[in-house]
Amino acid sequence: MGDFDYLGVVPKEKVLRFNLYIGLFVLIFSESLLILGVSFIKDWFYSFAWWSFILIMDSLNFRRTKRSPLSESTRLFLFTAFISVFVWLIFELFNLRLRNWTYHDLPPSLWERWIGYFVAFASVILAIKEIAFFIRSFFKGREFSLFKIRITSPLLWILFILGVFSVVLSLAWPRIFFPFVWLCFIFLLEPLNFRLKNRTFLREVEEGKWSHLLSWILAGLVAGMLWEFWNFWATSHWKYSLPYLNLGRVFQMPIFGYTGFLPFALEIFAIDQSLFWVYRKLERKLLVRITVSILLLFFYGVCFYLIDTFTLIR
Repeated sequence: MGDFDYLGVVPKEKVLRFNLYIGLFVLIFSESLLILGVSFIKDWFYSFAWWSFILIMDSLNFRRTKRSPLSESTRLFLFTAFISVFVWLIFELFNLRLRNWTYHDLPPSLWERWIGYFVAFASVILAIKEIAFFIRSFFKGREFSLFKIRITSPLLWILFILGVFSVVLSLAWPRIFFPFVWLCFIFLLEPLNFRLKNRTFLREVEEGKWSHLLSWILAGLVAGMLWEFWNFWATSHWKYSLPYLNLGRVFQMPIFGYTGFLPFALEIFAIDQSLFWVYRKLERKLLVRITVSILLLFFYGVCFYLIDTFTLIR
């Protein structure tokens, strides 16, 4: 694993273990301040909750398996956080057409609001990944086996075409086909990842191995419940509505809305694997990385402006 000196004295393993106590302290402290009505925490509670939870889960993962996203590569961990903003903003752009969620009671200051967008969106991929990692650890090397699916070139093309149609239908008739947004990137990217020899659910189910797929599906449900739970208590929050089946809310989300978190987790996995492939390709190309980072920051600014203009309810 190697050692990482924190402030020159603390081995990496101790830092990873100690992160559990840092995360617990921050989570409990922020919840206490929320109960006391501290205005700053009311605006930032969601981000404090998620990032402390990510630290807690990463430490638990390391304690259970001697592996965790942060232990494997600090640089990749930070890259994942940075690119997670890009990933979630894709769905924000879809929402400009779908109008499924709106933001309420965000800070009036533009810079505070935009930093808040960045910090909150940066947690999305890592949150699901840490939960999936934790769930997967309970299989302890045993595979949950079901039937095998033979992956052929025609099947890959069919899935990809389904992905294209899912995007087109959800944008053309959003009130009817909005659920396809939470499926399209599975169809689009799983075949691509299979071709690029990235890790995919397709390759695993071809071998009859379903444990990894099940772990991510469950992680989506757990993450969705926590997203909605912490969002419910924060002053700065979102509200979600469905064009139909908009029934029986749990926190700010209709019950049927929770079904979207299951395939969303699989989308996040597929996107993460695709972006990891790009990360490997650009790892030694410093100038290209800097250029891409600058372009992404510009893209983030444009999207934040669009959220302020069309999704934020003032």
